Amino acid sequence: MAVFIRTAHDGDRITLGALKLRSSLAWGDHIEELQALPEAKEVRAEHMPHAIIAEVDGEIVGFVTVVFNESAMQAELEDLFVAPEVWRKGIGRQLLAQAERRAAELGARSVHVVAGERARPLYEASGYWFTGTVATDFAPAAELTKNLPQDRSNA
Repeated sequence: MAVFIRTAHDGDRITLGALKLRSSLAWGDHIEELQALPEAKEVRAEHMPHAIIAEVDGEIVGFVTVVFNESAMQAELEDLFVAPEVWRKGIGRQLLAQAERRAAELGARSVHVVAGERARPLYEASGYWFTGTVATDFAPAAELTKNLPQDRSNA
């Protein structure tokens, strides 16, 4: 399965929102709450320039958004969603790697993410470590951080 990675376009926003909701509902948890929550079915317009998309055979099968906070020198991983029919095929890992690359290019020294218990193993297997717990709309979630390699060539 060939995965094509690209930057999102404004016209992708509705498709990404639908994918976000479909992926969230696939676990079978909090169905009514998710369907009622506007944020569960949309990608914020201001995040679209920061979204990276994965396509297979011309179809969007996943996306990630990574937003850089220059004052903290940290990037925030806002969304990472993959279509349920392609779960466990490495697409999430590819998107995560692309997000980390983009964060490093922007000057981030680390990436921060809030992840539910089902997503936490992906991040920990990718080098993120637990830094705390936060309340979310549905359940407590883990805060995880990963330090990014720094370019030492200019030192």
